[in-house]
Amino acid sequence: MDHPIPREAWLSSMAGRTKWTRPMLEYLIYHGQRGLSHRQLLWGLQDTFGQPLYLGEVVAEYAHLRTGPKPDQWTPAMEVRLKQYLALEMDVNDITTELFHEFAKPESGYWQETYRKIQEMKLEGKIE
Repeated sequence: MDHPIPREAWLSSMAGRTKWTRPMLEYLIYHGQRGLSHRQLLWGLQDTFGQPLYLGEVVAEYAHLRTGPKPDQWTPAMEVRLKQYLALEMDVNDITTELFHEFAKPESGYWQETYRKIQEMKLEGKIE
């Protein structure tokens, strides 16, 4: 029996996946909130931005955008460090490990929380 690919496997922390930009995230939120199906979102993103290639990426990204990061998990000092690690082009798993060792947060220690924060910061225009 085939097992479905876990949602997290589709996120852009994985090699070869879509690198989501602020306009792409805004498109996803805007049109997703208006009731477009995941497949319609995929087609629209492909027509407008030329990516992503896989429906699973759209499903996973939209789910993570809807939940967002936990605000009490992030301090301004952590955001500064996060930007520094991103400038070094570190993997989100490694960034999460470093943040956890330095700040003992995100408390879950899971990379998904760091990923959500990265996407939120893109939407706020704090990072590219």
